[in-house]
Amino acid sequence: MPKYKLISFPICPFVQRSTITLEHKGVPYDIEFIDLSDKPDWFLELSPLGKVPVLVVEEEEREIVLFESAVINEYLDEITEGSLLPADPLLKARHRALIEFASAGINDAWMMGTAKSREDALAHAAKLRDKFARLESELVGPLFTGESLSLVDTATIPMLLRAAWTEEIVPELALFADFPKVTAWRDATMALEAVERSAVPDLRERYRQYLAKRDGSWVGGQVSA
Repeated sequence: MPKYKLISFPICPFVQRSTITLEHKGVPYDIEFIDLSDKPDWFLELSPLGKVPVLVVEEEEREIVLFESAVINEYLDEITEGSLLPADPLLKARHRALIEFASAGINDAWMMGTAKSREDALAHAAKLRDKFARLESELVGPLFTGESLSLVDTATIPMLLRAAWTEEIVPELALFADFPKVTAWRDATMALEAVERSAVPDLRERYRQYLAKRDGSWVGGQVSA
């Protein structure tokens, strides 16, 4: 098996998508953390978009750099046993579409947490609830397709976690109240060993402190309240 090194920022949800997949698949990897506010030159040479995650794949005669979490996850799925995507081409395409849908949800969660006013935070919370409503109608439970983890799960879990942590700070956001299946999905994923091993041990507190220190964040302003 090639050697793998993941370039990460400790609280990045997109990185966590790939670390969940790596952990679930049992793929050995090294991880290197960088400061996204002061990106090193060597990283900018590796990452065409200047974003994490970046997966450096080192084989005997070549080194190839992969970027974008969805691409990294599909690669990891293809080189290991037990696919996390459906075999049926149409269902596989649907899962890929839902992975992109989850990416939009991650953006909503970030915009909600960093919004500078209560009004804007609630507006982004409404967008996130709309996405939860869609997911509520499609997921099987306890995970997206039932008992087995899928790439839709690994793509969505970071959003569910950050939404939960943000709602802890501001219960008024009421993100999960109307969605019992999404709530059960969130709780089931939190209990997975691959999820527990996918991030720094104090990720929840780091995320809270990130919002607290974010200039102008309305949610962040409630952290110490």
